[in-house]
Amino acid sequence: MHLNWRKYGSLFLAVIILWMLVIISAVAYAQSSIITGTKTHIHSRILGEDREIWVHVPESNGPGSIFAPQRYPVIYVLDGDDHFNAVVDITNQLSKDGMNALLPPMIVVGILNTNRTRDLTPTHVAAVPMMDSMSAAHSGGGENFIAFLQHELIPHIDSLYPAAPYRLFIGHSLGGLMAVHALINHTNLFNACIAIDPSMMWDNQHLLKQAQAALAGKDFTGRALYLAMANTMQNGMDTVTVQKATDFMNMHPRSILELGHALDAHPHNGLHYSWKYYPDYNHHTIPLVAAYDGLQSIFSFYKYELPFDTFFQPGYKNDSLLTAHYENVSRNMGYKVLPPEDLYNMLGYQLMSSKQYDRAHYFFMQNINNYPRSFNTYDSMGDLYMAKGDKQAAKKYYLQSLAVKETADTRKKVEQLNREGVK
Repeated sequence: MHLNWRKYGSLFLAVIILWMLVIISAVAYAQSSIITGTKTHIHSRILGEDREIWVHVPESNGPGSIFAPQRYPVIYVLDGDDHFNAVVDITNQLSKDGMNALLPPMIVVGILNTNRTRDLTPTHVAAVPMMDSMSAAHSGGGENFIAFLQHELIPHIDSLYPAAPYRLFIGHSLGGLMAVHALINHTNLFNACIAIDPSMMWDNQHLLKQAQAALAGKDFTGRALYLAMANTMQNGMDTVTVQKATDFMNMHPRSILELGHALDAHPHNGLHYSWKYYPDYNHHTIPLVAAYDGLQSIFSFYKYELPFDTFFQPGYKNDSLLTAHYENVSRNMGYKVLPPEDLYNMLGYQLMSSKQYDRAHYFFMQNINNYPRSFNTYDSMGDLYMAKGDKQAAKKYYLQSLAVKETADTRKKVEQLNREGVK
């Protein structure tokens, strides 16, 4: 069909201009958006359904970084749409300031629900007070859900992301129940669990009784638990009087207290644990503060107080203590945790700037040993020898850097030394 341009041309022009404005606005919006993670899906043959997951990966040492890629511990968060963003923010904030960070940078995986009661209850019950009969009818699928985590989701994350062999499980309410279930009945699946106000009264305290027996006789060496209890007691009750209460409304806090006492009663089973009562937080307000405290408790071994007031002074003699700290971190996490390349690189250059060449050499050499496939480590050592006036040794390290990766900056350094006749 032929259209009259004079009749419709102005309309076409208006439509084109509008379309361009929409595109420009969309691009501007995308460029100004703050992205905390990626939404994706995984099909579960075990559960017979697609599951939505949200994944956050630390930005450090990503594409374009001069430092070697890193692997990160992985946090699996239940009720992901409620708790994912909070856990991401906590881990990002507490892993900043590499020398005095409280946590390592971590991948965070938020698991969204399809049938929450089915997945987050380890046993089936016919009826539960304050729960509709349809939800109760679907209960008891916790073992299938654990199988989904173990055989599908965790391998999926490990195959696509730079995951280290350290996993942490966080759950609230029924999710907290599943965190305790995983610790007690699938002890090797997660290195650590945070159970936030867990529903330990479920199925007449079935899991609580299992936990009491397991804590008395099972070896939990290398595993950690943080247990958080909210203030859900009825008016006039406290943590002493509630232990004698038999009504359903007080069964929830009483069950958590009984789990806490069971933890205290068996301090020699190898479990690194801590539990805390939060009198100022209820069941719905406790997740954020409990996740914050729980992560710090579990990673209490991670922080290293670098003595800034003396570290960069020429008389400081304890550089090896920082390396020993990461050896201790490795023992606690169960795999080799290397000191961050960017941290040692920064320390080396700072010491080099004050002509503490031997100390700078220590940190640069540690990086070479730890990251032999990083071009930056050799380039930094070359810079050190240049500062010392040993151009021949500097050229050797620059060439080693280029052998790993051709970079314009290092090539210019070599070409300059060639012009100067350095062999």
